[in-house]
Amino acid sequence: MSTSRTANEANPLTGRERLLRTLRGQPVDRMPIAPFLYYNAVYEMFGYRPDIYHFYDPPDFDVIEKFVEYCDYFGFDVMHVPGSVWDQYLHSTLRDRSISESDENWDVKVVDEGQADDIHRTLTIETPAGRLRQKESYKRTSTYLIVQNIDEPLIKTRGDFEILQRYMPPAEKMDCSLITRARRACGDKGLTDTNTHGAFNIVSMFRNVEQLMMDPLQDEGFYRAMMEFFLPRLIRRAEKMIEAGADVIEVAAQLAGSSVGPAFYRRYILEYENRLLRGIHEAGGLVVFHNCGRAKTIMHLYNEMEMDCWGYLTPPPFGDVDLDEALRVIRPDIALRGNIDQVEFMVKATPAEVKERTREVVLRARERGNFILSTTDFFFDGTPYENIKAFAEAGREYGWY
Repeated sequence: MSTSRTANEANPLTGRERLLRTLRGQPVDRMPIAPFLYYNAVYEMFGYRPDIYHFYDPPDFDVIEKFVEYCDYFGFDVMHVPGSVWDQYLHSTLRDRSISESDENWDVKVVDEGQADDIHRTLTIETPAGRLRQKESYKRTSTYLIVQNIDEPLIKTRGDFEILQRYMPPAEKMDCSLITRARRACGDKGLTDTNTHGAFNIVSMFRNVEQLMMDPLQDEGFYRAMMEFFLPRLIRRAEKMIEAGADVIEVAAQLAGSSVGPAFYRRYILEYENRLLRGIHEAGGLVVFHNCGRAKTIMHLYNEMEMDCWGYLTPPPFGDVDLDEALRVIRPDIALRGNIDQVEFMVKATPAEVKERTREVVLRARERGNFILSTTDFFFDGTPYENIKAFAEAGREYGWY
């Protein structure tokens, strides 16, 4: 055992210090162990079955505090995802104040239909210039997980966008209380990892993604008008999140992956994402850039972007990222996070296989440094605890510098 490792083990950093230093490109005692975690993992541990309407903040279960307890159980450094603003700008109107509450020249009617585990919601919005409509669905896919989808977005035509652009309530209409609670719950154990959408992703919350992919080619002016409208709103929202206690803004950007190609990405997306990342930094936040899908053909462009960390280096078959290539290509001051498959591998492998795979990732990444041990997205219900423990144990055993 090296002298430096002995000293690091004798004087370990707190989880908060370890994560902050990693995201800032500074030396640490060991590689942080911080998988991306979602609500379902916490609910499963404590046997709590959430209902659709209170999934993000149940009145009889403190998911914010319990998230930290979950991390403590496995020895994770905390990246607190539930400390986010779960509204239309992320993917739901269940806690929304941005579009689903009436405002000046914005009269909203909400109708819910269906049963307890399968809700279909219609928002009808009356403005002086015309009507907008959005349809959503909420469905329980397992005991502990609710998924959402926007089935009919607000912007179906240029006319819809012109109405939205003129009358949409201000970006400041948002509830940041979960962020403040998460920051308090984390203490020195980790960071509040507040999630939001990137500049391209956010437009897909208001316009069908297939149409959005074609808009730059069919009507570039319309596409750029939408991007320019939503971008300042994203930046203003990030400012409020940081004021409320967010340490990190995790920017969802998986829709624009390898499939769009580097030329499309550079011409139509990169500038807007970079302006968002710059705005987050100017507000005092750190950035995790969240592409949990395919990134092989565009990841070299990440070197031109102002991110502090890229997650999640998803390997085949659910992504296309080769770990060694990512370690070589991505500039060394960008932290990397991920590469352990949780869709099949963490569910089906033996604990010994999980430990060996994790050991391989840790040893390959440790030489470069600036790496956060993580899965490529959140654990599914039923992921064996023996496997999660093996993952964490390998990080603690092999991740010391």
